[in-house]
Amino acid sequence: MKAGSRIVVISEDLAEPWDEGIKNFAYSIGEAFKKESDVLLVNVDRSGIGSETALRIPGTKTFFNPTLRKALREFSPDTILYVPSPSATSSSFLRSFALRRHVPGAVVGMVGLMPRRHARFIKPFLKRLAPHVLFVPSYKSLLFFKRLSINAELLPVGVDRKRFRPAGSAEKTALRKRHKIDERAFVFLHVGHLSPRRNLLALSRLLEIPDSEIILVGSTSTYEDRQLRNHLESRGVRVIREYVLVEELYRLSDCYVFPVEDADGCVEMPLSVLEALASGLPVLTTPFGGLVDFLSEGDDVRFWRSEAELVLSAEKVRTGHSPSVRSVNSYSWDAIADRVVAVLGGMR
Repeated sequence: MKAGSRIVVISEDLAEPWDEGIKNFAYSIGEAFKKESDVLLVNVDRSGIGSETALRIPGTKTFFNPTLRKALREFSPDTILYVPSPSATSSSFLRSFALRRHVPGAVVGMVGLMPRRHARFIKPFLKRLAPHVLFVPSYKSLLFFKRLSINAELLPVGVDRKRFRPAGSAEKTALRKRHKIDERAFVFLHVGHLSPRRNLLALSRLLEIPDSEIILVGSTSTYEDRQLRNHLESRGVRVIREYVLVEELYRLSDCYVFPVEDADGCVEMPLSVLEALASGLPVLTTPFGGLVDFLSEGDDVRFWRSEAELVLSAEKVRTGHSPSVRSVNSYSWDAIADRVVAVLGGMR
């Protein structure tokens, strides 16, 4: 693929705010493609919200829709990248097949950000419906789909390096004042859905550490579990549900914590972990999904497997010297877009 190519990025929820992993990926990679290509963002809208950012097509479960077919053929793309909200389900394979039929000359890629497993007896069905290439963010998913004879490639998520950056000491002080956070507190941060699947109650164990504060920023575009929120707040966790500039919360914090264990609780490579590292924060995380494939353990990234290990790791970060946090420049959205372009362009 070369500069001047025509790319369609299509998903089922391309509407603001971009605070959920899958639609954040679709929007961000689309914006990165625009730097060298003509790009059409297509929102196959099922929510009724719509968006000025993308061409809105009325919701269709199969993508065998004349309005969608007409829009794609009029744009005449070289490449179509489908980022399904439900990830790589059997129905998503069917929709990728529809995209191939709509524009037979285009290379079609699909991105499966959450783990989806399929019975072997549907292997022939998936092979026939599959896109030209399936991108996944973990070796476990890569090997699974390769065993089904699906052409798959490993692909991490990206991070906006301009938006997420370390704070200077004066900026950090000012941000804490603005958000009414004690300047002397050691702040642990988590960003993500308020869902029981995310093991969020483990965060409250960090209050055992003296002078600590825990902030949880919940997604504004996903369902909130009210009972879980009440439990967290009763234990002393500060839950922020309203819209905030999340990059400011990273900059005023001291450490990022990712507690998810359930494979269905998050995309396989959480965007928030890269956002934290880009913001200069050390990370305490479970060995979740593709994180262990892309991030080696060190002083700035510590993996924990029990709440006791979490507290021990947090105490080391709290009392030790501030670790040097690794660069995540190789995970910029431009770099991720280049990887996709290299794979799909090589198939033309």
